[in-house]
Amino acid sequence: MEQLFAAIPSIVKDLEPNESLAEAVVFAAWNQVAGEQIRARTTPLAFLSKRLVVAVEDESWQQNLEALAAQMVAKLNASLGDGTVTFIEFRIQI
Repeated sequence: MEQLFAAIPSIVKDLEPNESLAEAVVFAAWNQVAGEQIRARTTPLAFLSKRLVVAVEDESWQQNLEALAAQMVAKLNASLGDGTVTFIEFRIQI
């Protein structure tokens, strides 16, 4: 599975720019790098202009994940290619 996921960015680069496809790839990457506990409490909502918006359960999770945002951006870019994601916004959404 990891080998398949690692090949996606190179395949996507050869395609015409497509916001929906880019969003789907970033969402899949989020689910891959977030880990089970974070994935269970978050939902990617949107990806636009290199910004990923992620829903969180409550303020506590929002604060904790904001503290980890730089690490999460680095993990996403390691999977997708440098500069794909520059910022993650965590929004409380019940």
